[in-house]
Amino acid sequence: MPKYQRKKKLQEYIAKHGEPDALTKYFILEGFSEDEIKDGLAPFVEAWEEALVWIEKGDAEEYDWDLWQRSTLYEVLRFATAEQIEPYRERIEKADEKFRSMTHEVENSYGYLLDKNETINRQTHWWLFRI
Repeated sequence: MPKYQRKKKLQEYIAKHGEPDALTKYFILEGFSEDEIKDGLAPFVEAWEEALVWIEKGDAEEYDWDLWQRSTLYEVLRFATAEQIEPYRERIEKADEKFRSMTHEVENSYGYLLDKNETINRQTHWWLFRI
């Protein structure tokens, strides 16, 4: 969907529901469907947890995809409120800890999996420095 259509969709949402929270606005402008918007953070947390299953099995073939799942979760968490995050906080922390326990830190990053507008940072984007 072209950007102008996404902006139009946002305007329609605002006319119908009022100003959306930052996460909903992000979803609309990124072209997510209404059902995906309603699902909120759940699919992103689930995708990260699922990625860990494959990492634990030693399936390195799709490691970039697995890290991309965490990068995507990071991206949506940036727009979420503490209230939206709270139901998932423990699951995210548990998944992150599991990932840390299965991997080790490396010098070079998988920074290309990050939004091109953001500068890679070892502290913030710690998962991109692990293998």
